[in-house]
Amino acid sequence: MKVAVILLTQNRNDLTTKVCQTNFYNAGIDADCYLIDNGSDHVPITIYNFAGVNASYGKRGIAAGVNAGIKLVKSKGNYDGIVLMANDILMPDNWLSDFMYYSINVPKTGIIGIHCVEALPPLVDGIHKTHTPFGNNYISMELIDTIGGYNTDYDPYGMQDSDYAERAILAGFTNYYIQGTSEHIGHDVGNGTEYRRMKDESLAKAQAVWEKYQIVYHVEKNLYRDIYEDTSNNK
Repeated sequence: MKVAVILLTQNRNDLTTKVCQTNFYNAGIDADCYLIDNGSDHVPITIYNFAGVNASYGKRGIAAGVNAGIKLVKSKGNYDGIVLMANDILMPDNWLSDFMYYSINVPKTGIIGIHCVEALPPLVDGIHKTHTPFGNNYISMELIDTIGGYNTDYDPYGMQDSDYAERAILAGFTNYYIQGTSEHIGHDVGNGTEYRRMKDESLAKAQAVWEKYQIVYHVEKNLYRDIYEDTSNNK
């Protein structure tokens, strides 16, 4: 089984460096790692021997960055799945080998997450089934081939992962957490912070996008989003 890791970043080189130094060496198994830079002010870091790099010359939203990563990975070889990795989450030991074990043994795996911020759902058939796994997620290539990439209408931020998980469920895939504890080392998201304000504004916009696509997904049954089509305002 062959898996690619897509590391999404924008500035924050200190955190990205720590993520590289931790997550790429405690994975439990080797994988090709790709750096997707969504518009850093300086040249992306090169402390790790990445299998490929895609750097945007302007600020790019999360969904557009994910789709750029998927395109890059698909151009480089045949992979069974990808892991979307944030630049501010540290993963537990053997996280990648665990992802691979479960993806092989759980039929129709769509998205796998490591328990991070929400209450861990109860065990069902040996896994913690959930609608939307958050954090650093494994996504099967079968799912990508079925529903395409992320919906860039949500860019720059907000509910892209919820949208993708919704489409995965509607397409008949299983999303779940596996037991583990990741550590978020990124922004202060407390009330009153600038980052919290940005997130709240983006999520308010995202809710309208979410409602727009409910008819598209549930009534029209149009789940596929083309990774080569960017409908965001952040191209």
